Amino acid sequence: MPTLTPSRTKTCTEPGCPNKYRALGLCSTHYNRKHQPNRHAAIPTSCTACGTPIRRPHKADRRPTCSIACRRIVQFGPAAAHTGSYDWSTDAVKRAQLAGATVIHRFDRLQVFERDGWVCYRCERPTDPDASPFDVMSPTVDHVAPLSKGGDHTLANVRTCCLGCNSAKQDHAA
Repeated sequence: MPTLTPSRTKTCTEPGCPNKYRALGLCSTHYNRKHQPNRHAAIPTSCTACGTPIRRPHKADRRPTCSIACRRIVQFGPAAAHTGSYDWSTDAVKRAQLAGATVIHRFDRLQVFERDGWVCYRCERPTDPDASPFDVMSPTVDHVAPLSKGGDHTLANVRTCCLGCNSAKQDHAA
């Protein structure tokens, strides 16, 4: 029986890129940047809640919003718009309950940010406390063990994470 020799994995020809070769000598990221530059371009659309014109990448599974207030209306219904002020800890507890978390502690996100020194635990870069909530370097609270995978909503299971890293992580465990 012939023995198989391990084949050497081809890598992207872009300098410094360790990713696996996909097409024309490039990984999928560099191929898309070079050959499909407008693939994820922002398109003009309107806010789902209030109708304000905005520009967002088109994603069929997401309803675009212009602000946190409008995002709350889309997530929790029109009754959420009538609350006087935004309370992150209440929304986080509701989200944890909806996700089926068994252990839920109430805490403020500023506790998490100050505990972690406003540094993203994934990329280890400082987050910007004054950034827009849609800026990739804005601080977010990330569940290390995701709520959707049975994680708890406790201080021990959350870390400061920049929006870019948190979005890339999605619902995968750290």
